[in-house]
Amino acid sequence: MFSITEIIEIAVQLEKNGEKVYREAMGQSKNPELDDLLRDIAEEELEHRDWFLSLKDEIEKSQDRPQVEEMDASLIDDLIGKQTFSLADIDFSQVKSSKHLIDIFIEFEKDTILFYEMLKTFLVDEKTIEHLEKIIQEESSHIKKLEDLRK
Repeated sequence: MFSITEIIEIAVQLEKNGEKVYREAMGQSKNPELDDLLRDIAEEELEHRDWFLSLKDEIEKSQDRPQVEEMDASLIDDLIGKQTFSLADIDFSQVKSSKHLIDIFIEFEKDTILFYEMLKTFLVDEKTIEHLEKIIQEESSHIKKLEDLRK
């Protein structure tokens, strides 16, 4: 069983992983515009991580928790499928083109959005939902920027 705080911890880890990998990938391509975009995205991932950490603290301090207390691991698996949400297995030294690198990051961003859409269904506080939607929009803008650069 997963509590809402455990799910938020997963979101924190997603953002930490994203920030780390984007920074590691900078310089792997010969495209300075891509490096600039990866730096910007890494900074936004840090902001997202900080918001999720504050949300987790807020939920843990709350006595009346309107969010879902627990959910079965199989429910999460049904909702998010077999997405790995990880770039740890990518050997960036083996990625031969900026296009391929961009494709990898687009898939990561799509998986992250899928997870956040699932998380949103378990929230009831309107301000929290609004902020999560803002993060989803920012993740979507990452995809758009990456797709524009890929062209």
